[in-house]
Amino acid sequence: MKTKFFDQSTDEKFDLETALLDARTGIKIDVAVRGGPVRLIINGRHHKPTGRYASRKAGRSLPWEATGELTYFWLCEADAEVADYLSQPHRLTLRLPDGDSAVYYPDIRRDLVDGSVQIIEIKKHENEVGRSADYALKLELARLAYEGLGWTFDIFVEDDFKNTREVWTAEAIQRHRTVRVTGAEGYALIEALDRGGGVLPLAKASEALGGGPVGDAKLYAAIVMRLAWVDLTAALNPNTPVRLAPEAVSTLPPTRLR
Repeated sequence: MKTKFFDQSTDEKFDLETALLDARTGIKIDVAVRGGPVRLIINGRHHKPTGRYASRKAGRSLPWEATGELTYFWLCEADAEVADYLSQPHRLTLRLPDGDSAVYYPDIRRDLVDGSVQIIEIKKHENEVGRSADYALKLELARLAYEGLGWTFDIFVEDDFKNTREVWTAEAIQRHRTVRVTGAEGYALIEALDRGGGVLPLAKASEALGGGPVGDAKLYAAIVMRLAWVDLTAALNPNTPVRLAPEAVSTLPPTRLR
């Protein structure tokens, strides 16, 4: 069986409706043995920015091959609704009725606190989505395959989100992601928020962690740890509402509470 990459130019075109309705159409998802990215991306053939992002939330270094992907990592890191995320999470093979296959590597998988799964594709410009009929077809097949698994599939254009308040807030939070927050400090923050009815101004929440620049940094790290939540579309200031994150206590393992 040969493998067809739909982003390559070809004279052969599948009839989309026939391919999707045929019972013989199937999918295969391959993941890395150790649960990390299936592709490391960085090699000597690239003539574009690439790198690795040390994610506290994901507990690993994540490769990126476009600045838009790195920016989206910031959003995942700072969003307390995101339980985990991974770049280059799997290889999706779509086996089609005529014996050929389409292969697709998504940019990001996000696992949310509510148990839902989001697959994300990041593009620098909108015209990249329809750069060819074959590539557009591959993305549509991938969307339908993920839909069949109960997952969502979204394509975001970098120009639409890169210079937004949401990104500026997320960047400020994730900048402090490696700051140490002890189990005792985590509990102190949760208890302070609980006494405040589940919400406190940022300055008051920071005081529970010592206050001042250090308290702020610990609070931002606690947001990455999913102990606290802020609206990323809001500017960070002393009055910004800080809320108890969903399932906050469960993010502190017993070994860290002593």
